[in-house]
Amino acid sequence: MLFLSIVQNYLLWHYTRAFSEIFHVWFNFIWFIVHFFSMPQLIRSWFEPWKRITESRGRGFNLEDLAGYVIIGLLSRIVGFILRSSIISLGLFCLLLLVVAGFALYTLWVALPLIIVAMFVFGLTLLIA
Repeated sequence: MLFLSIVQNYLLWHYTRAFSEIFHVWFNFIWFIVHFFSMPQLIRSWFEPWKRITESRGRGFNLEDLAGYVIIGLLSRIVGFILRSSIISLGLFCLLLLVVAGFALYTLWVALPLIIVAMFVFGLTLLIA
């Protein structure tokens, strides 16, 4: 009778509390990935110059200063866009892997009690045979 009580309590914990705790841990991993790759900050500053590298514009109209100002600013923004895009892409890839792993874990978690029973029965049949 005690064994059935333990099995009942385990199954109740397995499909209620543990299920919600796994979701909470999974959400914490998602939060970590998003903040590790600084995705909100990178998206907000996606088209900003890289490391704020810009050229100061001189006074008056000088075509050479204007061309240097535009070219340095444009190159700095292109470099910033490329580097931020690559970091955001890497972060999204890690996020995708985490989501796939989370769904796989949930699927395994639902089937785990049945897998344990099946392996136990299979082991007993191997011992008997």
